[in-house]
Amino acid sequence: MTEIIPAINSESFSDVVEKIQRVEGLTRWIHIDVADGTFTQNTLWHNPQELASWTEENSNHQSRPLIEVHLMIENPEDQIEKWIVAGAKRIIVHVETIKNTKTVEKIKSLCDVAGVFLMLAIAPHTPASAFDSYIGQNIVCFQILAVRPGLPGQLFEESPYDKIRYIRKKCPYCDIEVDGGVNKKTIKKCHDAGANLFVAASAIFNAPDIKKVLADLQENIRPTD
Repeated sequence: MTEIIPAINSESFSDVVEKIQRVEGLTRWIHIDVADGTFTQNTLWHNPQELASWTEENSNHQSRPLIEVHLMIENPEDQIEKWIVAGAKRIIVHVETIKNTKTVEKIKSLCDVAGVFLMLAIAPHTPASAFDSYIGQNIVCFQILAVRPGLPGQLFEESPYDKIRYIRKKCPYCDIEVDGGVNKKTIKKCHDAGANLFVAASAIFNAPDIKKVLADLQENIRPTD
């Protein structure tokens, strides 16, 4: 399944909530960037307790999108349970922050028990081969970050295309997500390379008509006869 996922890159929870509300009913998933200033140079909103309270208060909202949380933090294994409790349905962890195989096993076990998807991510400077030891180990979701972690509005780097092709060849059935710099031009190239999940922040939330820009992006990855 191909999906376009709006991304929230904010410093306050009030802004996170406002953006979630802007895409309610328009998309199945929402992507929230989390950065506590350890893995990234900047700090973004990163309080799972706030999300947990909001999720509980809004549990009856049928149109609310599912939440995937992009943990751009060191020692993610120490925070996983908090984000699961907060209501995340997919958690993204960077391989650069993983100490060893036991770390992944711990994170995967916690996610499996809670019925939460685990996605592994790599930053632009990391080769796609960093995923090799995880492909086929019950991890079927992989993210390629096309910009430096943390900051919104960056230009798309060219390296993701080869990385997408590499992963798709290794894992024909996996979900491959591209995050950062996604727009009408880059989304088509990523789709043609083999990606099926596309995360965009500025291209969506800076647009005057979110519904229209989502439709325009979707049109660029629509199969042609």
